[in-house]
Amino acid sequence: NGLMTFIATNNWTTNSGATILRNKIVKETKIEKLLDFNSYMIFESAAIQTMILISRKREFDNYIIDYRKIEADKATLQDVNALLTKENNDNNIIEEFKFAKEKWIDKSLIFKTSNIEYILGKIQSKRNFNLDAKKEVATGIDVHQDFLNKKNQQKLGDNYRIGEGIFNLTTAEKHNLNLNQKELELICPFYTTSELGKYYGSLQNSLWIIYTSSKFKDAQHIKPYPNLKIHLDRFKDVITSDNKPYGLHRARNESFFKGKKIISLRKCPNEPSFTYTDFDCYVSQTFYVIKTNRINQKYLVALLNSSLVAYWLRHKGKMQGAAYQIDKGPILEIPIFCPEKQILTLVSLLVNCIICCKKEKLNLKSKIFEQIIDGIVFHLYFPDHMQKKQIDILQFVEKDLAEVIQNRDFEQLPDTEKENIINQLHARWTHPDSEVRNRIKLFAVRSPEILKPILKSG
Repeated sequence: NGLMTFIATNNWTTNSGATILRNKIVKETKIEKLLDFNSYMIFESAAIQTMILISRKREFDNYIIDYRKIEADKATLQDVNALLTKENNDNNIIEEFKFAKEKWIDKSLIFKTSNIEYILGKIQSKRNFNLDAKKEVATGIDVHQDFLNKKNQQKLGDNYRIGEGIFNLTTAEKHNLNLNQKELELICPFYTTSELGKYYGSLQNSLWIIYTSSKFKDAQHIKPYPNLKIHLDRFKDVITSDNKPYGLHRARNESFFKGKKIISLRKCPNEPSFTYTDFDCYVSQTFYVIKTNRINQKYLVALLNSSLVAYWLRHKGKMQGAAYQIDKGPILEIPIFCPEKQILTLVSLLVNCIICCKKEKLNLKSKIFEQIIDGIVFHLYFPDHMQKKQIDILQFVEKDLAEVIQNRDFEQLPDTEKENIINQLHARWTHPDSEVRNRIKLFAVRSPEILKPILKSG
């Protein structure tokens, strides 16, 4: 019947590596209190998000937990004090959480208020499409030795410099290797967060990767690539790949990096970031890759970048304080709704407009298109609610698009005409008399129970 008070990082409730700990607490104790400080750094000398757990060595099947959490991304000491003393505070959640032990064995401990659970339940109920974990979602490349680090430079000597490319190369390093045509077939365009942003990925890569699979563990496979062999032999003593010295540590199925696909950033400090690319794009484990031909991928990237999915991931995914940790598990658990072809085509067109805005650095103009996508996603997931509150925008968006596009194929138009269309649509949807604009402004006002929490969360 003893009490244990633990101060710990607040990700033990959801981290996959903490399953044994969670099960032990769930099965053998009664959780008395959980106080989650979220993004507030309690310890001045440690940049970690913390939580206080108070549990009693006693088994109960059903009981009430005193659950408190700071919700604000930029919390203050005043918020912390209010949490500890249980004072009313708009930035905090203070709730008595009903806990049924059997429901939580082998599960992440995700504590939500009744209204949050209601919204999440409505989103979950619309799922009608599942990504295939094996065929449609893959992690990026585990390069292992990308560039020469300080420790390995000291090992190799003064003829080497920190930052030299090993399996990753700059454009200058690639040129200096004097590679023949066959060798160039192994040099693939490599992209980082410098080129890949929300929705848009620039074609102008500054890095390359020597893409050698596990078969290069057999030294015979490098013989047709003499200049690459000379290059990799220079770093032989510090290459620790499982397929050393000539093979990448973990190459992937190359088809994931080719053609149309969605690149998902794993650690997102402010908001989820999914990039649509239709060019060869090789990435590291900083990203996941989503590739499917069973759903329009431009529609999918719009859905994944929406405020609704951000809300879902904030409450059902993995969070590191205010930052999103979007691993394969959270991606697969997103409730994807696939609508009829007409809406897929419409959303795909809006994504084309956003990509054009990002490409031409018209970020301010892209905002209205992203808001409209949010509105269409809300319509898909809460259709009756949107119509009842008279804040559905789909019919008005369809009308405006038809009048401006006039049955033309947007993707086949010259850039000047695309920009003209974007300007016309932007002018319509930001005009004070626009039904689309005015209904968007009423989302939070007329839907304080559903849309306001979603938009506030983003």
